[in-house]
Amino acid sequence: MSKRQFNRHTKRLETVFVTGTDRYSGITSDVSDGGLFIRTRNPFAPGSILGIEIYLPDGKTSKLKGRVKRAIKTQIAVLKNGMGIELIEKDSNYINFVKGIRDSENGETASNAGKNHEPLPAHLIIACANCRAKNKVAREKLSLNPRCGKCGTSLRAEDIA
Repeated sequence: MSKRQFNRHTKRLETVFVTGTDRYSGITSDVSDGGLFIRTRNPFAPGSILGIEIYLPDGKTSKLKGRVKRAIKTQIAVLKNGMGIELIEKDSNYINFVKGIRDSENGETASNAGKNHEPLPAHLIIACANCRAKNKVAREKLSLNPRCGKCGTSLRAEDIA
């Protein structure tokens, strides 16, 4: 049985965290209603209070306040260096972002909530605009600028095969 109150959602978003006058950068590796994990080489000690800015995919910025619950700093590459953050204050941009993730994972959008429909596929097949090779791309990785496995050209979501 899991001790987690909230389901985590894997999202890689550029993040800046601030304590006092010092600013550091990192990448979120997962988000939830109650917290997030920031991958960084500069984790703070548990109990530290941070101001957090997350740059959302729609171009908006979310400003949060959080408490470091756990910190990991190791030379072992397979472990995620960073901090687990419990959110103390959330803005409406963050709340709507996480709600949107939850709804999309449940297969709902504002226009079809409550209707019977099939969930969106986890992967898309995108034809490369340069060499026409077909590439299988995870839907959640589209925002990370995927590249063609054959020629290395950036793939565009508009080129779904």
